[in-house]
Amino acid sequence: MLRQCPGCSRVTPADAFYCYFDCTPLLKDLQTGPLRLGSQPFPTILYFSDGTACANFNQLALTCDNRWDEAKSLLVDGIWPTFFAGLGRLDLAAVARQVAKEPDLDRALSQLLEKFPADPEYLRPPKVSLQPAVEDLGQLTPGTDKKFELVVVNQGMLLLHGTVSSGCDWLVFDNRTGPAQKVFQTRNFFSVQVCVLGSKLRAGMHGMQGEIIVETNGGVATLPVRVEVPIRPFPQGSYANDVLAGARTPREIAVKAREHPREAAILFEQGAVKAWYATNGWTYPVEGSQGSGKGAVQQFFEALGLTKPPVLEIDTQYLAFKGRIGERLSKRLTISTPEAKPVYAQARSDRDWATIGPPKYMGNKVKISVDVVVPPQPGVMLHGQVIVQGNGNQQFVVPMSVEVDEVPVIHPVNDGAPAEVVSVEERPEPNLWDQAVDWVSRMLGNKR
Repeated sequence: MLRQCPGCSRVTPADAFYCYFDCTPLLKDLQTGPLRLGSQPFPTILYFSDGTACANFNQLALTCDNRWDEAKSLLVDGIWPTFFAGLGRLDLAAVARQVAKEPDLDRALSQLLEKFPADPEYLRPPKVSLQPAVEDLGQLTPGTDKKFELVVVNQGMLLLHGTVSSGCDWLVFDNRTGPAQKVFQTRNFFSVQVCVLGSKLRAGMHGMQGEIIVETNGGVATLPVRVEVPIRPFPQGSYANDVLAGARTPREIAVKAREHPREAAILFEQGAVKAWYATNGWTYPVEGSQGSGKGAVQQFFEALGLTKPPVLEIDTQYLAFKGRIGERLSKRLTISTPEAKPVYAQARSDRDWATIGPPKYMGNKVKISVDVVVPPQPGVMLHGQVIVQGNGNQQFVVPMSVEVDEVPVIHPVNDGAPAEVVSVEERPEPNLWDQAVDWVSRMLGNKR
């Protein structure tokens, strides 16, 4: 006698316990209480190679988890679609055919098992956990790296997959140049080496806090990382240079330097203050070259915003050079202020045929030389710029040009002595005949 499904009203064979179409129980005693499909018997038992018999989805899920590699081989051999079709589970057969095309068989088998109607205690979903739960590294020193191990644990079954990423720039993976994010998958646990970059550590009163974020198909977990980076006070020095000793903050340095500007200027000029910044992992606020004398202290105060920079002036608006190929020419720029404050400045050229000499500090003015070696381009007018930057990032852009004569200069042999740089303002008119005779005489070994 045929049975009619109480759910969809379709007719099923007389020996059926569940509807072939929507799996609704056909017997009244099966319709009471929760339906546990995972324990319902298969019409055909599936045997694994070691003789393990799987008579329902609960047993099949456990066996696949224990014999993972063999379950993957059944996927490759096309056994799963045939088996599920024989159970009347065409939905699982379609899933098996689809995931078999995946290049990663671990991921494919996990996707198939997720569709099993097994009971939760037999097929637990993946769940992420971290060991340790909190990482307190104690005291560290700027410039020194520290490494520790993070273990991502899968507390469930199937495949746990996701990413491990850093929530700050001082935590990286594997090594100093490691990526900021790692992709992983595991059925048990995954270990990753975390590196604390000493170059990114900054001393402070309250330490540093960061976190590592693990995002997976089994949830999201974070690992708090704490580091103590104590401040190193300014070290003791000689009696004359002890005025900054004991300072713990840049403001304390400024206060002590204001009280003893002459003694402090020596420490600034020698780079002792910049080195102290480095020992604490701080970025020195003064960019570029270091000023001289009290100008170095003035630089520091301006960088911290404790004093207003003086208004600068420049004496030259255009640099014009003219010479023969290979000739060395020089001019000077003067940057000054009418105020009674030290001036510091640095310059750079945007052309390789022009070089900048070291600045000469002279109180409220600075002189900078611009040296040019006339390039081998006869009859051409070349152009460039000198960029000057001084107090308070004030900037001057000075255009320059070089007019190259068609006749190259003839340098006499000077037995390895350095060539003299000739100032443009003082360069005498060339005597080509005398230069040629002198050159020939030296080549013949005669003295003129």
